[in-house]
Amino acid sequence: MEVVHLPARGRELDETFRPVAVHHTDTGLTRHLERGEEIVLTDLGGDFHSAKVLLIDEGPVYHFFIGARLSVDEAAGRMADLPIQSRSA
Repeated sequence: MEVVHLPARGRELDETFRPVAVHHTDTGLTRHLERGEEIVLTDLGGDFHSAKVLLIDEGPVYHFFIGARLSVDEAAGRMADLPIQSRSA
């Protein structure tokens, strides 16, 4: 799973109900993403968020749906493509 850094604060991402557009050259990725692909986003505060590629425009420009915030463990599991183990108290 790919990781993309967004130059935004977590609160800005949490409050948006619109897709967030990012040009491929700003992602730092060596390969192009595909429509429907799930990724992990990081923000200026160092928080992790789930995201999905909704649309790809010319350029390419990716339009991401921002999902829930992820814990460090959840983000690491997604980046390693490992199943997340539930924590017991």
